[in-house]
Amino acid sequence: MIGALSDTLTQARQAQLTRFAAARHRARGRMHSPVSAGNTAFACLFAAQAGLLTLSPILPDVARDFGVSTAAAGQLRTLVGLVGGIVALAVMLVGRRVGLRRLLLAGNVLLVLGSVSSAAAPGLIVLAAAQVAVGAATGLLIAGGLAAAASWAPAERRAATLAWASLGQPASWVAGMPLIGMTADLGWRYAWLGVPLVAGVVGLAAVGSRPRKRPISTRARPAYLLRWDAKLAGWTIGEVLSYAGWGGALVYAGALLVESYDLSPGTVGLLLGAAAIAAFPGNFLARRWLSGSARELLVVLGLSAAAITAIFGTVRPGPVVSAATFTLLVLVACTRTVAGSTFALYVTPERRLAVMGVRASTGQLGYLLGGGVGGAALAAGGYPALCLTLAGLFALGTAPHVAALLAERAALRAPSPGSRTAATSGRAKRSGAW
Repeated sequence: MIGALSDTLTQARQAQLTRFAAARHRARGRMHSPVSAGNTAFACLFAAQAGLLTLSPILPDVARDFGVSTAAAGQLRTLVGLVGGIVALAVMLVGRRVGLRRLLLAGNVLLVLGSVSSAAAPGLIVLAAAQVAVGAATGLLIAGGLAAAASWAPAERRAATLAWASLGQPASWVAGMPLIGMTADLGWRYAWLGVPLVAGVVGLAAVGSRPRKRPISTRARPAYLLRWDAKLAGWTIGEVLSYAGWGGALVYAGALLVESYDLSPGTVGLLLGAAAIAAFPGNFLARRWLSGSARELLVVLGLSAAAITAIFGTVRPGPVVSAATFTLLVLVACTRTVAGSTFALYVTPERRLAVMGVRASTGQLGYLLGGGVGGAALAAGGYPALCLTLAGLFALGTAPHVAALLAERAALRAPSPGSRTAATSGRAKRSGAW
């Protein structure tokens, strides 16, 4: 009897172990995602840029349909930027409790809803409400996409994954702008049912394939996230100023080419689209420096962008030279953007999502600052004054990093053994994980 009972218990134990192994196998299957972290983040950033791009080429048609001026319709783009910046900052407070996967799903859903609502808008007020959804989507997708590239990738692949994900925005410009133009020929409403809608659906599928993770819930986290140190504050100031220079260049580059050389808008569009291709090699060429010398790289690229921007506005012998100069600016400025994002990931590794929220917000606010300051400079002194002003913004964006490097060198020269040890430790920390 005892033997029979022992055999029964053994069989029950083996059955339980078999069920446990099968359940673990199924769980592992669910955890495996057919879409990599880099490709998911790439899709989200592609979708975010598609939402930002669509309105620009159809503004005259929108204004004509609703009986307003093009300038008034253009305020919809300002609305998108403001909402995107605010939402990106909000990510800093609630992102860790909600979770990256949910944030990105919400961003893609908002983009899909905003695109459909924009296409069906019966009036300007409804279109503005739809653009609020698009702006919120861009804030969520940019902040969450950059954070996902850092959090979902292995540490040794983090810089490469971020570089690949960051290509989503220029890829959207290169591939999306011609498609938006072709669908807009059928009517401006069809433009919203093309690239941004499809990109949002693809983003939903990519994010939906990622494994579910339990969000972090803590009441003390928001206060901690808002406790900035000097390094983070300096990086933020540098990003806002640099984005202001780059945003102003993007806003007025087309107008400079049209008014300087009497080119048609179609020709200018082709030139700017071709120039955007230069964003791709810069991301890959910079990878070897991103893991250890991002601060020095930010200084070099920022000052280089300043010099190229000054040349773009003051040296204009012909459209070929100006187009080549702008292409070089795209290469340098986009590489600087990747370096800035990578540096931010190591400022405070435990606050990646919050820092990426700030990073996304600095991009939106920088565009607004660059457009305003650049417009004032253009009205006062033409394109030379515009580009010199934007060059100054690029140069000012390097100031926090130059100051930090000078402080490190001063600490190295200090005679005190303790300060030398601290400086050496600081340099080793900067060259590795900052």
